[in-house]
Amino acid sequence: MALIKEKKFINRGFLIGPIIPIWGAGAILITLILKPSDSIFNLIISSAFIGSFLEYVVNYLMEVLFKARWWDYSHLPFNVNGRIWLGSSLLFGLCGFLIIYYFNPFFLGIINKIDFTFLKRVDIVFFIILMVDLVISCNIINKLNLSAYYLKKDYTEEVSKKVKTILIEKSRSFKRLLEAFPDVNFFIRNRKN
Repeated sequence: MALIKEKKFINRGFLIGPIIPIWGAGAILITLILKPSDSIFNLIISSAFIGSFLEYVVNYLMEVLFKARWWDYSHLPFNVNGRIWLGSSLLFGLCGFLIIYYFNPFFLGIINKIDFTFLKRVDIVFFIILMVDLVISCNIINKLNLSAYYLKKDYTEEVSKKVKTILIEKSRSFKRLLEAFPDVNFFIRNRKN
């Protein structure tokens, strides 16, 4: 969606690297739960449900863990608590259908030709990269929250824009996250020193 809207690639992920865990987790869940023998209607509806459920839970957990709302669909019709939206649910449904019927058969055909020992080594390397990215990203978000806390006394739209401008100037990592989540809202609570 961001690619179409902005007409350029934007890393919309929570992590600093190019991996977007929610998409991968959704694809894995769809692959594990659904079967190519399911009807197209069932694939689309089930994929929409799986993707929407995952998006809702991740949105909630990120809000609780990082004291920020990373995306919010409240301004769109047919949303649930601003966490999920009918449009993204339909997109999940379509993507699930494509995963089951086209992407999985294509990629499994390639993977089945690769040596299993080599695949295990590649998996380990990617897992380590993912974990390092996760630690770095959480550290950056923690610093982002601290910076937002110290720069902001009360939550108004004008102050929020000023905070975001200062954070963008402060660090390239902050800038990347704020570009990926332009509508992020920080929930600043009193901190104990």
